[in-house]
Parts: sequence; C-alpha cells; structure tokens
Amino acid sequence: MNIKAIALVSILGLGTPAITDIALNPLTASAMPTDFNRPKGAFMDASQQWVVWLKLDEFGAYTYQAQNRKNGSSLELKNPTISGNKQRYTYTFKNGNHEYIIAHQPKDPSFIRLTVVNPQGLTILNRLMERVGDDWDV
Repeated sequence: MNIKAIALVSILGLGTPAITDIALNPLTASAMPTDFNRPKGAFMDASQQWVVWLKLDEFGAYTYQAQNRKNGSSLELKNPTISGNKQRYTYTFKNGNHEYIIAHQPKDPSFIRLTVVNPQGLTILNRLMERVGDDWDV
C-alpha cells in the first residue's frame, strides 16, 4: 500500500467540496458595484430632445434605451463596463466603436450625465439629464 498516495487522495477528497463551492457559487464574483446603487428610470435633458431609460432586470442585466424625440431614432444597449468608486460610477455601453457613458453620483440620484464618444475619441454629445420618473412613455 502506498501511504503517500492515500494521504494525497484524502487531502484532495476533503478539499474538493470547498473548491467546488467557491468555483460554482455565483455570489462570489460580481461586476455590480458593491452598493448596487445604479441609476434607474427615465432621464431627460433640459431641451427635452433626448430621453434615456435605464433599467436593471431580474437577471442583473443593465439596459440603456435612448430616444431622440425630434427625429424618433432610438437605441438599446446592454451590459456596460462599470468603473469608478462610491462617489461616482460610470457605466460605459458600447455600440460598435461608439461609447455611451453614463456618469452617476449615488448621492445625487436625480441626475446622470450622458456622454457619447465617437470612434476617433471625440465627444459628440454631453448632456446633463434629470430623472423624470419610472414611466417609459415620458
């Protein structure tokens, strides 16, 4: 009988459930901010030309929907890259090489800043937007 092999199997046998629990537990890794304070609802700029709806579904998918109220064009994007800290988070949604960046300060939940950056790195839209409610038909 090989004592070393038995000892190794015993150690691995005891460690496997713990390793499996860590690897398979979906709560161990999360891309969401630790305070889960994402802006949600409908936001509109001062000119009332642009409206942005931000929502978080039951599966954790964060969605950006926007509409130009002048010409009716719209866009829907999902699953942004999250950066920042507790004072100011940014959510960067990608549409091809364009970036749609939502900046949000949790202490001021009534406002977001929408910045759109083109593929050349130039800001083509920069709007402060105020929350106007939860309704999608603002």
